[in-house]
Amino acid sequence: WSRMKRLFLFLALSVLLFSLGCAEEAAPSVMDKDGDGKVSTEEFLEHAQKQAAGESSEGMCTDETCSGHHHGGAGEADGGEGAAMPTKEEIEAAKAEVAAAIAKGLPIEMTNANTAAILDCTANIFVKFSTSWCGHCVRMQPDWLKLAKEVHKDYKGCIVVSVDCERSAELCQVFSVQGYPTIMLLKAVKTPEGEPGYQPIPYQQAREKGAMLGFLRQQKACRAKNFIMATLKSLFASIFDIQVTMPK
Repeated sequence: WSRMKRLFLFLALSVLLFSLGCAEEAAPSVMDKDGDGKVSTEEFLEHAQKQAAGESSEGMCTDETCSGHHHGGAGEADGGEGAAMPTKEEIEAAKAEVAAAIAKGLPIEMTNANTAAILDCTANIFVKFSTSWCGHCVRMQPDWLKLAKEVHKDYKGCIVVSVDCERSAELCQVFSVQGYPTIMLLKAVKTPEGEPGYQPIPYQQAREKGAMLGFLRQQKACRAKNFIMATLKSLFASIFDIQVTMPK
C-alpha cells in the first residue's frame, strides 16, 4: 500500500509538471518553493498531498481538448474515499483479467479495483480517459479498439488502457483530467526516490490508429515482436489510406 501511495503521489506530481509545461514559456511551478527551477521531494509531497485532498487546483492545463468537457469531483469515484486496498488474491485475479484482455486484443479497463495490477511498472501504458456522453470519445472508439488489438498482438512493452471517468472519477482526479478524451502515455521511469514509477507524456495528435501507433513507436514505448512484419503492415496501411483518401 505504501508503495502504491508513493506511486500515485509521483504520478500526481508528474501530471502537474507536464500540465505546467503546456506552453512554451511556462510559468514557474507552484511547487518550486525556493525558486531553483527544480521540484524537490519535499516540495512535491506537500503539493501532491494538497492536490489529492482537493486543496489545490493550480497548474492545470486548459487546452482545446479540455474545452467544454469538465467533470465532477472525486465524490463520484468508484470505491470512494478511504476504499480498502485490494488483497493479494484480488490483485492476482485482476492480473488474470488484464492478461485475458491482452490475449483478446482488447483495451484494459482500469478501475480502482485493478489499479494495483495495472500500475505495476512492468510496461509502458497508453491510457485514454473518457465518458459515455463525450462525442469525441465515441467517435474515436473504433480507432482505439484497432490500436489495442494491434499493440497487444504485434508489439511488446506497452499496454492500451481505458478509464471511464463516470465510474472511476477518483482515478481521473489523480491524473488531473480536465476534459475528454484525455490521452497520455505513462512511460516507465524511476521516481525521485529511485523507485519504479511513470512519467506522463500527453498525447495531442490525431485520434486515429496510425497516428497513435506512430506516437508510441516514436516514444520507444513499444517494440514490434516481428520488426519486418510490423514495418510491412504499417507500409501497406499507409498506402491503403492514401488510396482511399485521394480525391476522385
